[in-house]
Amino acid sequence: MPRSSPRLKSTGQDDKPTVEVSTPVLKDDIDDEVNTTRKTAPKKRKTAKTIDSESEMNDEAVERPKKQTKATKQKAAKTKKKTENDDNDADGKEKEVPKKKSKKAPVQCITERDELPKLWSDEKAKANGSYTLKIATWNVAGLRAILKKDPHALATLVTNHNIDILCLQETKLQESHLDDPKLQLRGHLLEEQGYDAYYSCATAKKGYAGTAVFVKRRGAAGKKTAGKQQQMDITSFFGKKKKKKNDSKAKAAVAEELPVDPKLLVPEQVTYGLGAKKHDGEGRVIVLDFPGFTMANLYVPNSGQKLERLDYRTEEWDKDLLAFMQAKQKERGVPVLWLGDLNVAHKHYEAYNFGAKHLDKQAGLTAQERASFQAQLDAGFVDAFRHFHPNAKGHYTYWSQRAGNREPNKGLRLDYFVCDSKMLDADNSKVVARDSYMIPEQMGSDHGPAVLELEIKP
Repeated sequence: MPRSSPRLKSTGQDDKPTVEVSTPVLKDDIDDEVNTTRKTAPKKRKTAKTIDSESEMNDEAVERPKKQTKATKQKAAKTKKKTENDDNDADGKEKEVPKKKSKKAPVQCITERDELPKLWSDEKAKANGSYTLKIATWNVAGLRAILKKDPHALATLVTNHNIDILCLQETKLQESHLDDPKLQLRGHLLEEQGYDAYYSCATAKKGYAGTAVFVKRRGAAGKKTAGKQQQMDITSFFGKKKKKKNDSKAKAAVAEELPVDPKLLVPEQVTYGLGAKKHDGEGRVIVLDFPGFTMANLYVPNSGQKLERLDYRTEEWDKDLLAFMQAKQKERGVPVLWLGDLNVAHKHYEAYNFGAKHLDKQAGLTAQERASFQAQLDAGFVDAFRHFHPNAKGHYTYWSQRAGNREPNKGLRLDYFVCDSKMLDADNSKVVARDSYMIPEQMGSDHGPAVLELEIKP
């Protein structure tokens, strides 16, 4: 047979024919190659099928080909972020940046107490031929409690700081307490220091709120001691020592040389309340009419932990108080002022952490209370401390005892002197506000005293 014509032969193992090319020597090799392809080919197909079936059942197998394109993924993500940022820039940056800044920026933490300049002195008063009348206000958070801790707390305060008028708030007294011989309040408290006392007790609730005022006695111009007070001290009729002490103090008061008429420093009339039953059952107001001005000692109602009295405080009390003081202005024709625990932190320097979120819902720091106090000032009155020290920081009158905020000076300024704007006119007014400051070192209460210095001209 010629070699040029190919022949079909059987392999003997398989019925399918094989092709014989060129020489018969290559026949076996060709058969081996055919057999190997027949055997291996299906195995490769089976593994591919199993991989395909597993990839359909397993999510990770599906994601395998995606892992090979990480670079493309990263590029795509970057382009998406860029486009989103571009869109935000075009819209005014609404999402991320302003949220972070708005949370951190407004919150402050002011605990360092600035030094205050001394704006007035007795030397300046003498040069003008006038007298410096010092008025102190202090929320004692229970007068019986503070005297139990330190029986000489009030005497020390008025003596060390030469206080002429001491106004207290939150005395928590009842009428029965005043004449209780064990407590020794009326006729005893600051009697030796030469002060006349005026108390206003709550009748709506027992042991609640309450105010008191102590005015330095000025000899014959001062209030005479009541008969009850003399009868309570029986030993004064027999004890020579006590007679000498009382007589010496009385003589000292009479002999005290004053550059002005003593009558100018003594109230002509003392009244209680605002003249409205809805306000006057808690003993929150004592009004003293001096010849040259009218003064009201106040304990303004707290709005409550749940702000349940917020509307009453801002819509009724604050407005009625302003109307009452304005009526006094017209009636007497002299400047007026009110003072005490006013239960409001007006500006951002009055709270060490002003701007904190929870403060908006805290009594004394709500927007309604601050706006109501501002409305009173807009009617022609001035916050004396802020007038004299507009940028002073760290001067507070209240610190939370539960949180232990007194030592680190994390406090609020809730106690004020609100003066008639006429009292700032040194040229035309006979009663001029000269300075205001705090006494933070005075302990015994969660509040600290504040002081106002008035120049009383002859």
